[in-house]
Amino acid sequence: MDVLSDWLRVLETRGLLLARSRFAAPWGIAIPASGDCMFHVVSEGVCWLRCPGEEPLLLELGDFVLLPGGESHELVHSRDGLTEDLSVVLARAQSPVGDVAGSVVCGAYQSGALRPLPLIRSLPKIVHFRAEELSQDVGLASVIQLLLAVVERPGPGGEALLPTLFDALLLYTLRAWGNKTCSQNRWMAGLGDPALSAALQQMHSEPGRAWTVETLAQAAGLSRAVFAKRFSEAFGEPPLGYLTAWRMRLAAKMFAEAKVSVVEAATNLGYDSEFAFSRAFKRVLGVAPSVYRRQAQPVR
Repeated sequence: MDVLSDWLRVLETRGLLLARSRFAAPWGIAIPASGDCMFHVVSEGVCWLRCPGEEPLLLELGDFVLLPGGESHELVHSRDGLTEDLSVVLARAQSPVGDVAGSVVCGAYQSGALRPLPLIRSLPKIVHFRAEELSQDVGLASVIQLLLAVVERPGPGGEALLPTLFDALLLYTLRAWGNKTCSQNRWMAGLGDPALSAALQQMHSEPGRAWTVETLAQAAGLSRAVFAKRFSEAFGEPPLGYLTAWRMRLAAKMFAEAKVSVVEAATNLGYDSEFAFSRAFKRVLGVAPSVYRRQAQPVR
């Protein structure tokens, strides 16, 4: 049972290519806050990333950067360069006049779908991989190169490839960041803890079972107190809080895909009453399950 893959399947992340832009100096783009997880790959030249509250960051050829929270930021050719709004740059959509000083491929994961993923919440404001770091990670480097190839040299079937490449890019990025910071990243360290991993796998494989902290501790091979403390420290919430969040995301996917009734979802996920399920669903997703079910669209 792969917990990270489970989350990504349930959340149905949707990648969107924002732009592949080539610029002559001077150039600068101001990208407004979106709440969506955004990324940039420098495919030519160098540039600077400016983000409120952070020191300007030099991005060199081949660098990859992810902004999990989708905060407003700027990409500029020089540390103190001026910028234009992204909408203005996209509307102009013309070839650069003069020598190309920079080229950036930009993308995003839409609708804040990733925010519920615990690992996303554990990431810093800026996740940066330098080109030399990528050269040591064959998986992530290969996905980035494939993405650039499809974007820069469109061909038959290219549009069908992009969603798969976006999914792979996100997964390899999370894995690479976890490997890079495993000792500091409590969530990734928790996934690597055999005892906690055993409990997580039980929750994910049997979400409808009447789990208690005691039975989860038994699955982990730990005492109740030790398990509860270690789990909360690693994942930032108590075991049953995590279980509830996981169940509600599964319910949301059920509503979107199968159009099951609220009662059916509650029963499948271990709730004895529709009322208790509805209260938990609204607490986690902010809307009553009946309303969510009516509004849910088939996953495309």
